[in-house]
Amino acid sequence: MSVSLCACALLGCGRREPRVRVLRLSHITSPDSAWDKGAKRFAELVAEKSGGKMRVDVYPGAELAQHNQKTELQQLCNGSIDMTLHSPIILALFLDQRFDAFSLPWLFPDHTTANAVCDGPFGREAIGWLAEHGVHGIAYGVNGFRQLTNSERAVSTPTDLEGMKVRVAGTNLFRAVFSAFGANPTTMNFGEVFTALQQGTISAQENPLSIIASSKLYEVQKHLTIWNYAYDPLILTINTTLWESFSEEERSLLGECGKEAMAYQRDVVANEDESLATELAEKGMSVTVLTPEQIQAFRSVCEGVYKEFTPKIGEDVVKRALDAVEAVGAGNGE
Repeated sequence: MSVSLCACALLGCGRREPRVRVLRLSHITSPDSAWDKGAKRFAELVAEKSGGKMRVDVYPGAELAQHNQKTELQQLCNGSIDMTLHSPIILALFLDQRFDAFSLPWLFPDHTTANAVCDGPFGREAIGWLAEHGVHGIAYGVNGFRQLTNSERAVSTPTDLEGMKVRVAGTNLFRAVFSAFGANPTTMNFGEVFTALQQGTISAQENPLSIIASSKLYEVQKHLTIWNYAYDPLILTINTTLWESFSEEERSLLGECGKEAMAYQRDVVANEDESLATELAEKGMSVTVLTPEQIQAFRSVCEGVYKEFTPKIGEDVVKRALDAVEAVGAGNGE
């Protein structure tokens, strides 16, 4: 009898602890960035709502993908990374050029409009583009409005950018925008940007305020221009094969957690947009906030960019994006 009891204690009478499903969520930005805060909030919610049956491990800096967003996206598609946070910039560059529609210069006037477009029919259409490539989009977050920093001079007119070597995110759309201003745009992996600025290989870069602050670019850049030249959503994604392996109940849980986490992440970015310009000024940056009239001078130069890229993105896609922005404005009484 005592032997049976001992065996039962050792073997657990055949009982096993329930298996915990672990998901690896990768993103390119620094720990404690707005992306990271959204990812960690998602992990907290999944653990809570699943009763510990599911766990999300967050990997900032794309450490599972050699700190490279192209590799990260490839690994998402082939299933060696489970989940990612990606902006349409990377998706347009390496997956589907229709995502460039989100990055058209001065398309979105504010966060409210941009969020409404992403959560509406146009945003749902874009989730469908992901599905064509083996990726499931769970929910939209936000990277933010992209601003300009440089180490040479204050920028308030297009001519101030002439000859300036600017690192831009990889899309050819942004290269065309800065070329139109007379700058010398170049691309490189974001993980290399700080060192390139520090060494003077480039003198300027463009990113949302949250990235400028969390990556400590103020240590190697003197001037900041607030001009909201492009809006950058963020999409929480998961490999489609993995997504389809979950039960309907599990998919519902992940979808609910994703939407809640990305809503939280949006609030983080919106609040940072209100406060970070002041904080960056306190860290020694010279901040230039462009007036609507000054912005219009830049927008006028970009008319040719719209003409060049509309056929590449798809005239119907660009029209639906513009119509979506207009519809939200009309709904707001604008």
